[in-house]
Amino acid sequence: MAKKIFQKGVIVIITFLTLGMLLILGTYFLSFTLTESRISKSQEVATQTYYLAEAGINETIWKLKNDNIWKTCFVSTSTEYNCLDCNAWQASFTTNYIQNSTTAVSIQNTQCAKGEIIATSTIGLPKGKTAQRVIKVKVIKAFGSLTEDSPVFAGSPSGESTIDASVVNVYKGNMFVNNNLTIRYWSTVNVYDDQTTETQEGKVLVVGNRILFWNSTLNSSSTCAKDFCNTTSTCECAGSDKFQRCTESSCPPVFVEMPMVDFDSDDPNSYKSKAEKAQQYGQCSLVGKDSGGTIVVTSNKCLFSEDEFADLLWKVGKKGTLILEHKANEFATSTYYVEGGIDLKGERYLEINGVLLADKTINIGEKSKWEGDYGFNQITIKDPGPGIPSGLLTKGKMNFGFYSSFKDINATGTIYSLEEMRLTSLPQTFNVKGGIIARKFSLTSAGKPLNIYLDNDIIREGIWGGPQPPGEEKPPYSPVVTVEHWEETY
Repeated sequence: MAKKIFQKGVIVIITFLTLGMLLILGTYFLSFTLTESRISKSQEVATQTYYLAEAGINETIWKLKNDNIWKTCFVSTSTEYNCLDCNAWQASFTTNYIQNSTTAVSIQNTQCAKGEIIATSTIGLPKGKTAQRVIKVKVIKAFGSLTEDSPVFAGSPSGESTIDASVVNVYKGNMFVNNNLTIRYWSTVNVYDDQTTETQEGKVLVVGNRILFWNSTLNSSSTCAKDFCNTTSTCECAGSDKFQRCTESSCPPVFVEMPMVDFDSDDPNSYKSKAEKAQQYGQCSLVGKDSGGTIVVTSNKCLFSEDEFADLLWKVGKKGTLILEHKANEFATSTYYVEGGIDLKGERYLEINGVLLADKTINIGEKSKWEGDYGFNQITIKDPGPGIPSGLLTKGKMNFGFYSSFKDINATGTIYSLEEMRLTSLPQTFNVKGGIIARKFSLTSAGKPLNIYLDNDIIREGIWGGPQPPGEEKPPYSPVVTVEHWEETY
């Protein structure tokens, strides 16, 4: 009897222990389920607040592109819209994208065409609680292109540009010619699109006719000319055959004025005025070294006559180098200006750190001999940094000849001729980062490729003489709003 009672007692204890364990496990799983539910709900609310704040950012960017008030005040002053200083312009709005939520958005400019957007989204929760997400975005509108994003720009409305027996590679930009473009004699021209941007580059835009013959090749993302078009989306030609000759007036691109450089006007922003000011404040330094590296000539001048500059080149001697150094202070930046022409010959080397300009024709290696000295010359152009102009610019013609280089030419800057730019029988590869701009352009019998890489900032700095257009002229801004920085907080 006692044994049966004992057995029953054990069974009861085991039953209670089992029930206890089941209760504990049940409680755990219930707690786990509730926690998972709360996490899932929290994630859902977090996602909602994120997309609500993002919607506020996107609406603001849409306003900066399309709303007349916002897009005007973001980049300029306007009495019509009561925004008197775009450097300090600000605006805000509040909206309800979904029920029981608000999204408050504000924008504050730190300078014209550059500002910070803050979007705060709030969702109401039970028991008076709220969930919130804040997104901060810095946005900017860059300056627009002066050359239709074309690092090769021929601006003359008369006279054709030619490429004969040569190889040209244009990277991340277009080629623009205001008259006819002729490519012949086994030439190859490649114009490459920049795959990292939303904009289509790699276009050949010719206001006149595109003439291609004698086993030459033109490779581009599209070609748009008066007589030829190979993309309906770019040139808007009629018909279904995209490789067709075009007759519609809408097909060739619209004539684009060649961007003008202020060489020597009385304006304090002209290059000659800048050179005079730089000389006044001691911000120019020329160092001439002979073939052994010994300094043989120095000058603190910024403004030279043709003979004075030629004398500096003569004194460095055969295989000597004339270096135009970059200097700057709060009043002036080194600017080198020759009143006359420049003739690099007699196996001299010229290094430009910044910008060099001339009134008349610039010849680089057109001649090999100079009073008994003869051989290949060399020019190098370096960009001192953002906001500082670099390049080689002339009011006259610019010629690169067979004796222009004994090694690759590397030029980071604006290569600009107000008349014709002619490159003939280049012996080495010519690399340009920035752009080549001239009224008329010709390349003949280049033994090595001409490689040109678009840099709109460098082109603008060369044309304007700095990061901003001179005077009260409003800079052309790109329609694209670029996001520079994205930050999220709870």
